Amino acid sequence: MHEKIALGLEASPANDPSSQNASRIKTWLTIAAVVVLLPLAVTLGRWLRDSKESSTSATSDVAAEVATASGELPPDALTSNAETIDDASHDPEALSRGELVYTVYCARCHGPEGRGDGEGVEQLPSRPRDFASSEWKFPKTFESIRRVVHDGIPGTPMPAAGAAFPASDIDAVSRHVLQLASRPPSKSTAANPKSERLAEAVRASGFLPSLIRQAPAATFADTRSGNSLSLDSLRGQPVLLHFWGTTCIHCLAEFPRLIELQQSCQAAGLTILSVCADEDEDSAVEAVGRRSAGEHPLYVDETGLATHRFQVQALPSYVLLDAHGRIIATRTGAIGCSPEQMLKLLNEVK
Repeated sequence: MHEKIALGLEASPANDPSSQNASRIKTWLTIAAVVVLLPLAVTLGRWLRDSKESSTSATSDVAAEVATASGELPPDALTSNAETIDDASHDPEALSRGELVYTVYCARCHGPEGRGDGEGVEQLPSRPRDFASSEWKFPKTFESIRRVVHDGIPGTPMPAAGAAFPASDIDAVSRHVLQLASRPPSKSTAANPKSERLAEAVRASGFLPSLIRQAPAATFADTRSGNSLSLDSLRGQPVLLHFWGTTCIHCLAEFPRLIELQQSCQAAGLTILSVCADEDEDSAVEAVGRRSAGEHPLYVDETGLATHRFQVQALPSYVLLDAHGRIIATRTGAIGCSPEQMLKLLNEVK
């Protein structure tokens, strides 16, 4: 009897050492799985929540801009000082970090107080806005500012910081910019009817307002005669510098519109200088450009200095100079203004 009981106990799975080990292993694997997978699930949930909030914010901003353009919202609805600030905006450490990042990476162009008066502004094609001004193209909120810092502004010197900085730094510098934007405008950037009219005319013609400054010296060579032409020799009349390329299809398609502008604005004294930026051989420029430009004068930048000095980064590019040889406006991409818009703009730059 005892023998049978002993044998029965030895055969019982509950008392089998191998079964007990397997059971322990299974228990530990279950615990390990919970420890590993639970944080992943929490992180995934937060990411989905943040993505949803970001998408909702972006959709709301776009809807607001569309509504303003269609007249459903008053123009000042997008340029008010309304702020959307998260809890971290009141964290002294976060604000200090934001000021540090801004001072190191942004102040050179935007200025220490965001007035658009940094020491590097002379090298920019257009002056950065005073953050405290009302001329914002998007809502003055943390979310909108963060999106611009993260994505940059295509076609402008404003780079995308999303791939270069951690999210915490982007958040911090966005909060600092929002703080700068809440300050009153400086006297130097207060409303000036003449400058506002000029800026309005510049934008209406499809150009970007520029920090008004003297244009750098430049000399070009006529592809037919070989004669040199300096910008200084054109003082007293407005000049539209047109940088184009022989391999740029959009540039070649642009010539008929430029010829129309030249003819329509001739009485206003406008001179359009079409400078080839990717070829300095007269014969090569003539062979390609003449088919589209007709009798319109073509020039080459023999030294390449002009394209560098005017910071030409894409083709076609335009730089508008007033009669005093100062840079008034710039544009990258096909020109879209009508002769009437150009005449209005020329009337403002006198």
